[in-house]
Amino acid sequence: MIRVAIIGATGAVGEALVRILLGHPEAELAFLGSDHAAGEPIDRVLPVLRGQLATACRKPDLEAIAAEADVVFLAKKGPDSMEWAPRLLDAGLKVIDCGGEFRFRDAAVYERFYGHTHTCPQLLAEAVFGLPELYREPIRNARLVGNPGCYPASAILPLAPLLAAGAIAPTGIVVDAYSGLSGAGKQYSAKARNLFLDCNENCRAYGPLTHRHAPEIEQELAAAAGEEATVAFVPHLIPIDRGILTTLFADLTAPASTSDIVAIWRAAYADEPFVRIVDEVGDVTLAEVHRTNYCDFAAVADPRTAKVVIVSALDNVIKGACGMAVQSMNLMFGIPETTGLLFRCV
Repeated sequence: MIRVAIIGATGAVGEALVRILLGHPEAELAFLGSDHAAGEPIDRVLPVLRGQLATACRKPDLEAIAAEADVVFLAKKGPDSMEWAPRLLDAGLKVIDCGGEFRFRDAAVYERFYGHTHTCPQLLAEAVFGLPELYREPIRNARLVGNPGCYPASAILPLAPLLAAGAIAPTGIVVDAYSGLSGAGKQYSAKARNLFLDCNENCRAYGPLTHRHAPEIEQELAAAAGEEATVAFVPHLIPIDRGILTTLFADLTAPASTSDIVAIWRAAYADEPFVRIVDEVGDVTLAEVHRTNYCDFAAVADPRTAKVVIVSALDNVIKGACGMAVQSMNLMFGIPETTGLLFRCV
């Protein structure tokens, strides 16, 4: 049994982790860490858990976590993760960070886009980007995993094999993405323009060309292409609770049909349990991935413009966050990757 600690157990990602792991046959929720809810039963803080889990939240404590857990999910954003990760690793624990602190190979890129000094840059060379479809073997042997962002997962999964095959150009890629409101998390949503009256019957772009997920996408696409990659990334908010629908535009490097694109995907993802290649772009919908760990995508190649258009969909809370993190945990502990994730989650 894998003994799990969650630091930040009452936030949006923490709550989803708790709910997934409650149904995980190989995991035990050993430590639920929360600064503001310490001493409170988790089902009082998160009423959705009534009748399922009444364990008390505790103030995060290194000695207790080290004694009671095998792996720690850091479900807090910002500098807290940089404070905790090295201490947890020194205590012999495995760490999966659900924030952005260990996704980048270059601390300067993190500091530019996140606005914080990276206090443990020595760990960036060790941290593994937690996208199992691309980094399965490194994840198996990792002590520290930096879980990808939700938008990046929706773009990297369909684009990486095409770049690796040389089918599309690594520059001039457009990422046009639409997310449900849960992507902002609980605290940010409360203070930002995410109230029902602002968002219902509405749609707006935010952070065009400057969003912090853009360099994360470029980093991984460059790794796939073997050369510099550039993207123009524009995210949008739409009035739904869950899901990300992303439309990608890329230049073909040589004449290619839709069938050629699909053949590359099928070769790359033939054995992937959570990637589904769809025949028609119009059949890629948020409803089909809602509350699952799947990423669906389809393409149409256009000889007239020498471009390929790709549409992808995933649930930002599951495949875009905690489901992907649990997928990595399963790999790190040598159990089947799909454990606890094959059915609709939370």
